[in-house]
Amino acid sequence: MSRGITELTGSSVPSRADIVVIGGGLVGLATAFYASRANLGEVVLLERNDRLVGLTSQAAAAGFRLEWDAVENIEMVRRSIETFKHFDEVIGISGYSIDLQLSGYLFLSSATGEARRESRFAERVSWWHQHGLNDVELLDGNEARKRWSFLNDSVQAAHFRQDEGYLNVPDLARGFLLGGGFRTFLNAPVNRIETIGGRVSGVRLADDSLIQTATVVIAAGPFSAELAATAGAELKIRNKRRHALIIPLAASVVDPRWPVVLDSELGLYWRPRREGHTTSGIYIGWERALPRDQHNSAPADPVPVDQRYLDAVKQHGQRLNRFWGDISFDNVIWRTGQYTSPDTDDGRPIIGAHPAVGGLFINTAYEGRGVMASPGGAELLVGLISTGTGTDARFSVRMEDRPPQPDLMVL
Repeated sequence: MSRGITELTGSSVPSRADIVVIGGGLVGLATAFYASRANLGEVVLLERNDRLVGLTSQAAAAGFRLEWDAVENIEMVRRSIETFKHFDEVIGISGYSIDLQLSGYLFLSSATGEARRESRFAERVSWWHQHGLNDVELLDGNEARKRWSFLNDSVQAAHFRQDEGYLNVPDLARGFLLGGGFRTFLNAPVNRIETIGGRVSGVRLADDSLIQTATVVIAAGPFSAELAATAGAELKIRNKRRHALIIPLAASVVDPRWPVVLDSELGLYWRPRREGHTTSGIYIGWERALPRDQHNSAPADPVPVDQRYLDAVKQHGQRLNRFWGDISFDNVIWRTGQYTSPDTDDGRPIIGAHPAVGGLFINTAYEGRGVMASPGGAELLVGLISTGTGTDARFSVRMEDRPPQPDLMVL
């Protein structure tokens, strides 16, 4: 198997390809990797910028967990986690590491409205047990504080699963690139997807070069709808501004064994941040920190920083964590991007053939699950391309078969 090749500015794209993948984030890289492994012919990946994983992927928490609200999402992430655990074997490079940390995921509920919230946690854990996640632990506040000393007295209930955690995104991306048999072109923005008779016929780049192809995969995150429109295909997605913070802290302050921690009522989460093999601070993410007017934004690159995000994190992050008030927030490193989600409430990514244009496939709208679900989603999509079928039936989820939803606090 030949290795992936990255061709820099000035390289000429081929005149034809069997599959063209648009988008150099993790979803696009995983799609190109599995397509090349499926022996579907020459696979070309096009990235509009001079870097891979440079939009939302670079701002990701890089976490992976199975506690999701749809059975389909659980199974897709489960498949991805198996890939992560055996990644060197998957890409064929013995000993290759993505710095996998199986420190667990810890969900917290506060003492505010404690009876209802604790009951809701128990119902959610019971649902996961019924759907095969028997190792999700339900804890009361005292049990949680005994195990994790950073929790304060406001924690009323928690649930925890050990076999989860986070990884290194650049290493994951590099592995897909090095282990693949596809060609990757940077600085290769796509102007339009060309069609003949209702089918894909090629991809026209901004410099007017043309790649003739019968199969295109759009994996361009927030830019996916714009690209689909050039082929006359409607794609209903929403883009949400996404901010994250990296807070440098002394290694003595943060225990590298701490899990990914999520305040279930706020949606704010954090985890230890590793630099190389050393814990160097914490990573903080929180989608709801910004007003809802940021939840339907136009595609942007770069995504501008909103200072209100930092102010909200300072104020509310200390709700359940003892050490939060001791963080200075003076040397904050910002990461920004955009979540892309379906224009529905079903919580599922858009994976499959577009019904309006033959040969046009979509792999996007992971709604913040791009890291943890990209291998499973890419495998699914490549299977659909290989068999010539449309949207996989496993992604027709019954919305009534979901765990009780957490009670979100009104800020």
